[in-house]
Amino acid sequence: MNARRVGVAAAGVWWLALATAFLSNRQNDVGDLPALAGAVASRLLAGPIFGRGALDSLTGLLIAIGIGLAWYGLGAAIVHRAMPPDRPRPPAMHVAERALVGAAAWSLLWFFLGLLPLYRTSVAVAALALGLGAAALALPRPRPSVGAATRIVGASALALLATTQLLALMAALAPPTAKDTLLYHYAVPKAWIAAGRAIELPYNIAAYYPLGVELHALWAMLLGTSFGVRAAEAAAGATIFLFAPLLTMTIYGWARERGADPAWAATAALVISWIPTVYDVAASGYVDLALACYTVLAMRAFGDWWTGGGWRTLAWLVVGIGGALSIKLSAGFLLLPLALLGLLHALTVDRRAGDGRHTSVASTAAMLALALILGVAISLPWYVRNWVRTGSPLFPFYLELWPAHAPGWDVERSQLYATWFSLYGDIQGPLDYLWSPLRLAVAAQPDLHGAYDGVLGIAILFAVPIVAWAVWRRRLDVQMYLALLLSVALYVFWLFSSQQLRYLLPAAPPLAVAIAIAGSRLEEPVRRLLLALVLGAAALGLPVILAWFLALAPSRVVLGGESRDTYLTRRLDYYPYYQVVNRQLPPTATVWLIDMRRDTYHLDRPSFSDFIFEDYTLTRYVREAGSVEQLRARVRAAGITHLLARHDILFDYARSPVVDERRPREENLAKLQLMHAFFTQGTRLMKGDEKYWLIELP
Repeated sequence: MNARRVGVAAAGVWWLALATAFLSNRQNDVGDLPALAGAVASRLLAGPIFGRGALDSLTGLLIAIGIGLAWYGLGAAIVHRAMPPDRPRPPAMHVAERALVGAAAWSLLWFFLGLLPLYRTSVAVAALALGLGAAALALPRPRPSVGAATRIVGASALALLATTQLLALMAALAPPTAKDTLLYHYAVPKAWIAAGRAIELPYNIAAYYPLGVELHALWAMLLGTSFGVRAAEAAAGATIFLFAPLLTMTIYGWARERGADPAWAATAALVISWIPTVYDVAASGYVDLALACYTVLAMRAFGDWWTGGGWRTLAWLVVGIGGALSIKLSAGFLLLPLALLGLLHALTVDRRAGDGRHTSVASTAAMLALALILGVAISLPWYVRNWVRTGSPLFPFYLELWPAHAPGWDVERSQLYATWFSLYGDIQGPLDYLWSPLRLAVAAQPDLHGAYDGVLGIAILFAVPIVAWAVWRRRLDVQMYLALLLSVALYVFWLFSSQQLRYLLPAAPPLAVAIAIAGSRLEEPVRRLLLALVLGAAALGLPVILAWFLALAPSRVVLGGESRDTYLTRRLDYYPYYQVVNRQLPPTATVWLIDMRRDTYHLDRPSFSDFIFEDYTLTRYVREAGSVEQLRARVRAAGITHLLARHDILFDYARSPVVDERRPREENLAKLQLMHAFFTQGTRLMKGDEKYWLIELP
């Protein structure tokens, strides 16, 4: 009894220390909550809340629901015909895994439709009708009554509210403003829809990524286009948001499968849902939660196979690997630990042979190898496409190892890209790797490279001792030990790659499930006390999420009280310049975007801009030019008619990319003067302020 009291007291002290450290670093969001709430209240009181835009948001939401049902319908058909027979499982997992199978299948279908000029609204409508028909056939019989359906809808709404996903959905329905969303998550689908097929987009290197999730945004945009831009945007945002509740359902279902009681299983789902960066990803049109969903499917299937599930269980591993690799190349980090652990299992099974079954090393290893190969094959079209277009399936990465070429990219930029990724986390020495879990929990900050560009919260770190106790006392089963090993492997890979917090999210669900199982194994009253502490630790993310939501303030634009242009002007200070470009420049104009975040989604005129390094070409031109005439001639040859640039960076000696510290100051000043003359001599300033210039070239 004394040891138990000491343990509970230690847990309380540990919780208090972590909470204090975490809150002390939250002045920029939690500390601003009163001011943010006041600003939102004033905005709500100053103008109407509802308007015609609410119909666009509702249309987008209904389109997303339809696409989600289409995922489930096709997934249920595939599972029924090609996957292993059902075993008892929680309803949440039953629905989620079929929806994920269907989403992967639809994504593959849309890839092949993009090889033909079939990115058309009529095709999107036909696909939706087919998916809804499959969903109708997959619904349980007898059909649920009106009362039962009402209870299901009410329970779903309550779950979205409890997990803060209603806030994320509201933000996802708003016009997009997140950087990567404007760079490619929405910009690439928009360009492909305009072309009617998956064309190559010079200088938008992100178009060479695997874009499995973005194809669902394309589907949603095609369906919403007939209703207007706002409906199409809302449909795309709500569709990608669907992976957030699917991840929550998967975590809850997995925890229940492994023996966690309902309270702890729900806590596992909340531990992940209340991570501020999880909210941010769900609200911004990012794809990392989809990657986490498929990673969980792969881990869960691998554990089932290890414990005797047979080759049919590996079908789920195929879906998990294929779905993940169709989203990001970094999903390949999961393949190595899976292969190594699978080989270890094969060796162990061979030594235990003798029960009459054929369990040789070769057959067991071949079984897993075939599953991994088939999983890779599902995603292979993306990489073959890159190989054909650029010369490397891994483009735009590793050009120094596998040479490739595409307009706007070369070995130097590939190496700069790798260096840029390495800036996240700010590792200065070996001790930084050891302290990274603590820094992640208490000191991570959004929009800061050295602070992981996100917020994790303290719940997982607080509960690590509970998981360690369960491992020490052997309270977890083999499947969870394997999942934890895979999670640790992903964390190690993350430590030595780009330490962006959202890239770590696929490693978090196994930890949350292990926490739920370990907590369920505790005795009363310790179990209730630690459940409250874990929930309290996770709940510290709620004020951060609320602050971020209030800073975005999407409610009025989603409900129609605020116009799209007003909202975008409030969120993007350069948007008024885009309005001038879209309304005043002729369709033949070509705008050079320089240090403008390369937001091509909101631009309706042809544009040119370097990927990521947005002043790379300008810097090279200026450094190589001997006069304004030479510089202007190169720009004219590229067909550029207008410049839209962030001049406060370009002409600041301390920040200007033209300045080369290896050269004398006089040479750098001369280059700055040359660039200034290029912008100002003989040109016409169409719009300008202390930050931006929109310039018409002669």
